[in-house]
Amino acid sequence: MLTTQKRQIKALIELLAKESGQQAVFLRQELSRIMKQEAQALHEVIEQDFHSSVPAALVHNMEEVCWEDLTQEIEAFSSKINPSLEEALSIVTRFVNPAVKAEEVTQDLDKLTRALRPLSIQSANTAELLKSMTHFFLSIENFMVVPSARDIKEVSFGRFLQKKIGSSLCLACLYVLCAERFGLETGVVDLAGKLLVCMRLNDTGELLFADPMANGRILTAEDCRNYIDSRNLEWNEAFLSPLSSRTLLRRFLGNMIFILNKLKDERRLTYLRRYMDILKISF
Repeated sequence: MLTTQKRQIKALIELLAKESGQQAVFLRQELSRIMKQEAQALHEVIEQDFHSSVPAALVHNMEEVCWEDLTQEIEAFSSKINPSLEEALSIVTRFVNPAVKAEEVTQDLDKLTRALRPLSIQSANTAELLKSMTHFFLSIENFMVVPSARDIKEVSFGRFLQKKIGSSLCLACLYVLCAERFGLETGVVDLAGKLLVCMRLNDTGELLFADPMANGRILTAEDCRNYIDSRNLEWNEAFLSPLSSRTLLRRFLGNMIFILNKLKDERRLTYLRRYMDILKISF
């Protein structure tokens, strides 16, 4: 039997599909409040009364309430001197699936790191650990990289952790966030369009790289220079400088924009372009 609280939520959901104008604005404000203050009750009503056919109006309004909130979160993210990559990936995840909470991404990463820890203990040095991470991600956990993302779900980091399939950028960030949990100096570099994971070796101070698009193939700095030479490009030391979390967030959003432009999905594009403008202003 529905409580008074849940009956009111159900009534709100039914009204969202019917009302327009100022009344619709009021209903959306109330939905925003419920999503923040009564999230569990909302979830239960959806599961019990609408699980077989969730109204499109509810889905759209919940998405847009979340996307409006993400605008404020990106503004806060951009104002920080050194915002975390994990925070950036939480934003990416919740744009694709507003139902996901930021702490869920952290919990999934912590779980993977705990499972990886025995291999890290067995690794004699940082180079061996990087190889162990590749083996763990690709052969034990069976993460897969798609050659070219065609759906924004494939560039959602949270979904990547759950479904274990997504873009090379998702896999590169997975390396970085797990390595950071072991206290290692790591990052993602852009080698003239090729994204690599970089890790500084504790024993020698040299950089070592893993290529997410080549089954985690390990590369040295010399391999990177040879790759640039093979493309007849001029070497630049900036190639080996890790990308900032702001830049990586822009990469994720840019990938989504590229995909949604093809689909002519102006509803989502409006928000993504707004986010990109905020990030540009922050530089």
